[in-house]
Amino acid sequence: MIRKGVLYIAFLAAPVLIFVSCSTQQKLQDGKNKMVEIDKDLKQQKNTLNKLDKLRETKLAENQILDTASQKIGQFIQKTRKEIQDRISEDSLMIGEVEVARADWNSLKKALTQSQRSLKSINNKVAFINDLLERNRVVKLDQDVIFQPGEYKVSDDVANSITNFFEPAAKGVDSFINKYPDFNLSLVITAKGYADGTIISETSDLYKELKEQLKLQTSSPSNKELNHQLSRLRAQKVIQLFQEFTTARAGNRQTSNEHILYLSEGKGEAYPDPTIKNYKVNDPRRRVVLLFWSIFPE
Repeated sequence: MIRKGVLYIAFLAAPVLIFVSCSTQQKLQDGKNKMVEIDKDLKQQKNTLNKLDKLRETKLAENQILDTASQKIGQFIQKTRKEIQDRISEDSLMIGEVEVARADWNSLKKALTQSQRSLKSINNKVAFINDLLERNRVVKLDQDVIFQPGEYKVSDDVANSITNFFEPAAKGVDSFINKYPDFNLSLVITAKGYADGTIISETSDLYKELKEQLKLQTSSPSNKELNHQLSRLRAQKVIQLFQEFTTARAGNRQTSNEHILYLSEGKGEAYPDPTIKNYKVNDPRRRVVLLFWSIFPE
């Protein structure tokens, strides 16, 4: 009689065990399906990173971003791309299983949680890179507007109105830094001065000043050397004006995740825009100072 009772209980428990087993397998399959969808999103973000990397290369070729910033951003893109690939590779091990044992349900849940977190992190990084390329910009300052002919100093009126040139980009950088407080960022402001090929007369005061500053062994500096020095001095002046602007600007706050470096460089008679093929010797388009706002992750 007891034996019959045991058999009867076992008979009743069998459907329950089958139901539990099927229910567990369904949960496992649902978890795997969610992981598949996450990996699809990760692959899409990887494609987006490839497009952003091409945009970075284009900006570099067109002198719209500094070499250092381009290199740092490229490294960050590569690191993020590898993070995506590593996550997909780990997920494929779980997704590829024909059947996951019930005992592995906790492992699947853990892997799914990690994938969800990874996707959220990747989405944030891709948005960050996209904004980063947007914020790395160049402000073109026409020297004919800032400097008088044959001068590398500016009038008081120009110095007082320089905010109109700097303020829009400065606000953009402030907004960017506040938007991504978790990233360790560096900000480099670089002024590159350019000159046309106009000959500087040996009888001019400018010639005498530049010659004295160059302190060359030769008695007669070349025109390229003179123009290079002139472009360097003008770039230095723009950086000086910008530093005075940032000091006076109430919104300029240097935080712990922001390191600001100021640089200037004279490019002489080099062409400021490599996409322009019809520059002339005395072309006003060559007389510019390019102010690069370079912000990048460390």
